[in-house]
Amino acid sequence: MSRELSEARDMTVTFDDIEAAKARLGSAIARTPLTRSETLSRRLGASLHLKFENLQFTASFKERGALNKLLLLGEDERRQGVIAMSAGNHAQALAYHGSRLGIQVTIVMPRHTPNAKVEQTRVFGADVFLHGDRFDETLEYTHRLAAELGRILVHPFEDEAVIAGQGTLGIEVVEQAPDVDTLIVPVGGGGLLAGTATAVRGLRPEATIIGVQAERFSAAVAAFDGRDPGPALPGTVAEGIAVGTPGDITMRIIRQAVDRMVAVSERDIERAIFQLLEIEKTVTEGAGAAALAAVIADPTLAAGKTVVVLTGGNIDMMMLSSVVQRSLVRARRLVRIAVEIPDQPGALGELTRRLGELDSNIVDIVHQRAFGVSTVRATVVELVLQMRGEEQVEAVVGSLRDVGYDVRREQR
Repeated sequence: MSRELSEARDMTVTFDDIEAAKARLGSAIARTPLTRSETLSRRLGASLHLKFENLQFTASFKERGALNKLLLLGEDERRQGVIAMSAGNHAQALAYHGSRLGIQVTIVMPRHTPNAKVEQTRVFGADVFLHGDRFDETLEYTHRLAAELGRILVHPFEDEAVIAGQGTLGIEVVEQAPDVDTLIVPVGGGGLLAGTATAVRGLRPEATIIGVQAERFSAAVAAFDGRDPGPALPGTVAEGIAVGTPGDITMRIIRQAVDRMVAVSERDIERAIFQLLEIEKTVTEGAGAAALAAVIADPTLAAGKTVVVLTGGNIDMMMLSSVVQRSLVRARRLVRIAVEIPDQPGALGELTRRLGELDSNIVDIVHQRAFGVSTVRATVVELVLQMRGEEQVEAVVGSLRDVGYDVRREQR
């Protein structure tokens, strides 16, 4: 049986469903920009084009699927109201469009959901419950609460109307980049990848489609490759795609329509967030930056004209601050050194004067008299310095050692 006939027989979401969803959504969903990144393309040796879904009103692609589902509800179902579990983006999308359409929305979120996502969901008028530490725990509680309250359950990815709505992004990508060769999409439960892949196969069947997960939650990658996923590991910066078990519907479509699945490290996701912020001046959450992280880790993934989907921008400000600080340390633009100086008047002033002459800005400074000193008449000064990079670090440390200071560079 040919691939085309197999897909037509097995797929539960068709290209026609996605086209109908696109017409249904109309102008209620932003047509987000798709632009080439000259700097990232040069850095990574690729032709990279960014699809800015983080510029949707609620800052993620989830509006597409949520609104399509809500618009397909009957009048009685609208009066019942809807309920969903979500780490944040699906929640905000349902809450916002539910309020627009006069539909009551109840949301259940994992307890560790960033506060920014919780508060923004409440701003849109939804009732929010926090329950469970893992996706599966939260989903189980959501099913129980749906029965108790008599609400219509809107699953974040295991729903054909939601998948079709997400697939409108694929149509948009091909309209904006008709000659796209490679499309790279982050994956949690698989709704966006399943819908987008179905749409792109209908319009640009020769394109290569790649899904990306965080290594700590890579069940969809394992399922695609026919492996046992093993246990998920807590604590990912990409909490928006921290799904322990992908959907049955989504995986069936992904196996047929997607070419490859890869997993990326926390470090590469953080690097992607930082580079998008510094180079493109755009804020992405960990899940939203995962596709770029895959190219950072392996630039050969970006074959030909490559579209990288930035799926969302709802990152907690404390997490963003931490990512920026850690990235500056990795780039050797924030450096910690320990310098032993005589414990006598003027010694600290002399050290700081020399650092100033070396064009090194002091960010933080701490005295240590009891630890790490060679004599009772000495003290260790720990400094955090702002640098331009490794070359300046070596110059500063070398200059201090040349004039007799005992300098120790702290590890990254």
